[in-house]
Amino acid sequence: MKNYLENVDREALRARAEQMLHYADEARGFSILDFAVFETCLLSLGLWLGTCFSKCFKKLRTLFFVAFAASWLYMLWRIFFDEEE
Repeated sequence: MKNYLENVDREALRARAEQMLHYADEARGFSILDFAVFETCLLSLGLWLGTCFSKCFKKLRTLFFVAFAASWLYMLWRIFFDEEE
């Protein structure tokens, strides 16, 4: 364990931590709509994964996946590419 800690690139870790904190600061600018889309993303992912193991809801699998993909792409755009603020 001691050898591992001696070989850690502390500057790279510090730079990555600062980058992650920058992304966390982006979340402070989210609106209620953004959080609703995020919840929709998580819910639709869970429902889609649940339907993968159920034969009863096989018809709804595509709907849940489309909802997940759309909300995930919106969140990706909102966090990384939206520069209005």
